[in-house]
Amino acid sequence: MPRKFTKNNILNLLPETIYTAWAPYFETVDLPMGKVIYELGSILSHMYFPTTAIVSWVYVLENGASTEIAMTGREGVVGMYMLMGGGKSHNQAIVQTAGQAIRVPVKLVMDTFSQGHQVQSIFWLFTRGLITQMAQIAVCHRHHTVDQQLSRMLLLTLDRMDDNTIVMTHEVIASLLGVRREGVTMAAKKLMDEGIIRYARGRITIQNRTALEQRACECYGVIRQEYARLLPVACDCTH
Repeated sequence: MPRKFTKNNILNLLPETIYTAWAPYFETVDLPMGKVIYELGSILSHMYFPTTAIVSWVYVLENGASTEIAMTGREGVVGMYMLMGGGKSHNQAIVQTAGQAIRVPVKLVMDTFSQGHQVQSIFWLFTRGLITQMAQIAVCHRHHTVDQQLSRMLLLTLDRMDDNTIVMTHEVIASLLGVRREGVTMAAKKLMDEGIIRYARGRITIQNRTALEQRACECYGVIRQEYARLLPVACDCTH
């Protein structure tokens, strides 16, 4: 029987024998926007492989301020920290874009991971891409304008979707970027005035992706190219 591909690239890259062994444990779950997959200090029972959902990795300070340090969609996995020792998370994982994910028991993944082979390599390559994303976002927050940061965030989100409409309010964007809401509103207005996006009732529609890429900083290109280099898409069904 031909292998049935999922919409998650990590699962599609698994060796045939491992995929076959994991498949009976695949559980498709709905992830509504705003759902917290894990909190600071959590220990997971399952790892999540997004198919249509997008999950933000958020760091929350003692004063309640928060900033997105990375996002994961169909290219990756949520809960990687469970394989890296220590066993507890140092951030929150919150669903940014509602959708679905395939979840797999942590014990199954850990048992396979401990045996090495190609599985370990796939997960480490994803982690390397994730580290690049975190580093570029840190630089972006420090050195680039809100306009550039917003453009970068919209593009990274768009890359993980099949649609060109993103459901996200200015308040949520401001929280993820760690900036004031007024700054996001002004940046979004500039993009709207130039016909690059349309915004209505918490829905952002990208009307000119090429122009949006031109408005973004180099951080977007670095992140996108690194993921493409490390983990080529396994099949067309992820797009």
